[in-house]
Amino acid sequence: MQVWHDGPTASHPGQDETIRRINREYYWPSTCSWIQDYVKGCTICQQNKNLTHRLKTPLFRIPADPGAKPFSHIAMDLITGLPNSKGYDVILTIIDHGCSRGAIFLPCMSTIIGPQITKLYLDHLY
Repeated sequence: MQVWHDGPTASHPGQDETIRRINREYYWPSTCSWIQDYVKGCTICQQNKNLTHRLKTPLFRIPADPGAKPFSHIAMDLITGLPNSKGYDVILTIIDHGCSRGAIFLPCMSTIIGPQITKLYLDHLY
């Protein structure tokens, strides 16, 4: 293992490559499990290992009433800091958390205030 895994020319190739290299030249019972245990115990490999399967926190799904009508449970948000396009630089998003899981995107300006958001909601949704 010092030659095939730890040596200066081997450069700690990892579990799979070490198994491939050794299996080309040698065989003994339970070769793979022995090499896997060896590499798992190698401190240099463990320090330099890339984490390819990071655990992600699952998103919380907002519970909805099974008998809900479309857009009876909504969430609204403003997407700001956008470049100016035809006088608009903000997008109002209205997302249905009820039965349709649909979304409506409405362009508006960064100077929008509560009553104007209400008017957009009434004109385009209600």
